[in-house]
Amino acid sequence: MKKEKIILSLLVSLIILGCSHLNEFGSRRNIMSIDKISPNKNDEAYTIIDTTRLYLLVSIENTMDQNVNENTQERIKSSPTYLKFYGKGRVGKFTNVNLNDSETLNPKKAESYLYQYKNNKFIVQTYFKNPQCGECFVKKTLSKTGNHQIVLKSGEYTYTYTAVQIPASYLKYKPDW
Repeated sequence: MKKEKIILSLLVSLIILGCSHLNEFGSRRNIMSIDKISPNKNDEAYTIIDTTRLYLLVSIENTMDQNVNENTQERIKSSPTYLKFYGKGRVGKFTNVNLNDSETLNPKKAESYLYQYKNNKFIVQTYFKNPQCGECFVKKTLSKTGNHQIVLKSGEYTYTYTAVQIPASYLKYKPDW
């Protein structure tokens, strides 16, 4: 009986751990999930996003709590965050970027997200692990607000990004998810 419990526990652990893994840079990659959206197959998405640019996070607004906004703006300035959209529905979230070093934009160093443009709705799905929800998938709605600006909305949060031009030589990488 005790041996069966150990084997069952080991099997359950392997199944849970098998849903995601860390790559050589320590970035989590989700292998499978029933909550994961299917990657983009609609070329109209590229009229909204530009896969040759980075998108710098410039503000986060919380419509429910203005105190969060003040604290968040300081954190954004001290630790810039970028999104990089790739073809086939992939998005990388980068921190610690040196715009003078293309290696810092290696997608293996990014958090892996997905996007999908379907029925005139642009969705970006973020993924993270959390003790409260386990594997968490959050869907954010993307809209273009200006020539070089996009907004992601999720619940009471609004994330504003401004496009940043990067050298064509930085576009050599392909995502590993």
